[in-house]
Amino acid sequence: MKLGITFVLVAGALAAGGCSDDTGCTEGEAAQGGLRCCAGGCGMSTNGWSARICRDGEWVCEGSNPALEDACASPLYACTPLGGCSIVGIGKDEPDPAPELCCEGSCNGTTAVHRVCKTGTLWECPAGTIPVSACKDYKSACGGILAKYKDNSFKLP
Repeated sequence: MKLGITFVLVAGALAAGGCSDDTGCTEGEAAQGGLRCCAGGCGMSTNGWSARICRDGEWVCEGSNPALEDACASPLYACTPLGGCSIVGIGKDEPDPAPELCCEGSCNGTTAVHRVCKTGTLWECPAGTIPVSACKDYKSACGGILAKYKDNSFKLP
């Protein structure tokens, strides 16, 4: 049995996504239009985009490390497979435009940083940080870093 994490999305977070039916859904139904999901997480997936699924009356993303489309920092590599980070080098920061950013301390932190190459395989948030896409209110995480990052041509301000 494959274990997965279900990322529950609240109706308020979806309202900005333009979904026409955020108030309810039919169990097992796939969303038609609106925001998509990246089952493997921002910049970590080999699965590609998938639709949100109705579970217990709410639209959710399913997968091993699910992320909602607009919770990713950059759409360029948000849900595409990336090569091993060893190309950049162990200890190095993920280059811009990065698909994920990390918030120091907690989602309410004030400083955002790039993921780093710890092992030569995957990009990971440094110790003491959390992926912005994992924050329930990802739009406000790290002082609204996602909007600032996009407004600054996909570079940390």
